[in-house]
Amino acid sequence: MEESISRIGVNNEDFLVASMIDRCPKTMMLRELVQNALEAAVRAPAGARRVEIGAVQVDGARKLRIWNTGPGLDAEQLFLICDISSSVGKEQALDKNFGMGAKVASLPSNQLGLRYRSCASGRVHEVIIGKRDGAYGRLLRPDAAGALAAVRDVTEESRAEGRALDQDWTEVTLLGARPDQDTVADPYAGDPGVGRLWALSALQSRFYRLPDGVEIWLAPDLLAGRPARAFTPIATHIARRFARSEAVALANGARIHFCFDPQHPQFPDRNASQLDTLSPSQSFAALLRQDELYDVIQGKRWTLEAPNFGVSFGARHVSILVELPDDFPVFPETYRQFLRYRNGAQDQVKIQDFAALVRANRPQWLIDFVREQAPQVANLETIQQQLESLIESLGLTRRRPVARQPKLAATKPPQPPAQAAKTPAEPTPPPPERAPEDAPPDAPMRTVLESLPEFHMLRDEQDIADRNLTHRAARFYPDTHQLFVNLSYPAVAGLAELLASQAPHTVPPHEARALAEEAAESVALLRIGRALIFGLSKRSAEAGWSDAEKQQAISSEMLTLAAEDLMSSAPLAQEMFSRKLAERADGAAARLSEKEVA
Repeated sequence: MEESISRIGVNNEDFLVASMIDRCPKTMMLRELVQNALEAAVRAPAGARRVEIGAVQVDGARKLRIWNTGPGLDAEQLFLICDISSSVGKEQALDKNFGMGAKVASLPSNQLGLRYRSCASGRVHEVIIGKRDGAYGRLLRPDAAGALAAVRDVTEESRAEGRALDQDWTEVTLLGARPDQDTVADPYAGDPGVGRLWALSALQSRFYRLPDGVEIWLAPDLLAGRPARAFTPIATHIARRFARSEAVALANGARIHFCFDPQHPQFPDRNASQLDTLSPSQSFAALLRQDELYDVIQGKRWTLEAPNFGVSFGARHVSILVELPDDFPVFPETYRQFLRYRNGAQDQVKIQDFAALVRANRPQWLIDFVREQAPQVANLETIQQQLESLIESLGLTRRRPVARQPKLAATKPPQPPAQAAKTPAEPTPPPPERAPEDAPPDAPMRTVLESLPEFHMLRDEQDIADRNLTHRAARFYPDTHQLFVNLSYPAVAGLAELLASQAPHTVPPHEARALAEEAAESVALLRIGRALIFGLSKRSAEAGWSDAEKQQAISSEMLTLAAEDLMSSAPLAQEMFSRKLAERADGAAARLSEKEVA
């Protein structure tokens, strides 16, 4: 016998509607309104596909207005679209823009009212939805005959305002939370607050590409008084202004876009593509799906994360997009704030999830650029040997993919793997292999002897700030096995000052200072390196250490604390300094002898 069902109903409809609306992130409002406007405008005749974002006066207050061309809505359609999960001409599906979003995202900040007007066949109708007495709904107002109605004919009112009636259009006006609220400058009634260019920033961080032939125009009210201009999506900006971009196709259908925007020739703090303060100015990384950006990280957050993506240096000039195909197993969450995986847990999709794929697929020109940006460092072979001995004495191992072998203090980042690392020859059984780095995500795994991290010594103020090390001594990136050390950290400078003050008077001050800095930096590197290796050794602890505590053991905070007590290593530093002074004296004596012989 075939089973049937009795459909689940809604006992308290007002509560259900209110809960859906009040839980929506307010900052999704502009995205939803603009997306609806784009979908309507693309149905307008070629050459007339336009969206305008500007201001209109309502009862003496400035209100934000989103206007678009495209098929208008008659009175019946305008009434219907006010219902939750109702739309006109859209497919209802979880991964489609099916009509619920704009109302749900806008009403939390516009409980006074969200005013819809639409012109269809020369007639303009209006409806306002808002919140009254704890419930959301259409406001009932007197029509021309004096009867209360949800939808009013406002054709003559629109004509008096100078509105064109010879083409179809639709507009949404945000009335805000109170009559005197300026929803252009303060769309969320201060919660959250916004900057003067909030609308432009929101568009730039969401809409990667616009539908064919559609333009978005921003009024001077949204541009801090500058003349009206068309919005330039980031895809167009990259194509027109970036020095280089390349898309790498992956077997799973995804594409990784690597984009390069060099330093501005006249302004060191800008990238070359920046035209003015209204154009994009920061590199970024983001997910891209169906022409929209998700999980955008930019500015300091991007330069901090960039080493995980294989961009150890120069991230201020490199942007990375991971473009997911339509059939990739992800979908937008209910309010389209982020993507979720189509798995049981429906985990949130993060750009960091693709860092290994990005590293493994970097084009050669990007590898070369990162190498060129890496700072030059001194040879630290002695310290390397000491740290490697510590790793061996601890028997520190890790399961890692087979690929390249990093070197301590390399002056240039190494090349990506051409082939898997070779297994050492006899004796049998062979000793554990050194841990390789940066292999593709599907590379075979094996237990190997941990390799020494790749050290990067930072002196440049900007490089230090990019790693969030202005007030820290070091930061370790487990995924790429890289350690960045801040050589300008006060504890290092303090030890160098102490050593320089002990130099013989026969040594010129600038030479004494240089040798003292070398000794202090070597001791700092040794101390931080030992702290990191001991922290890494806790990964194999089977009891007493939680996963969070194991992460904390190699955190920037712990490495900084290890460097803080650098003065306790003063005897070692003095020994190094004395040896460097002796080497200097021997060199001077040899040069003098050669001169006398000549």
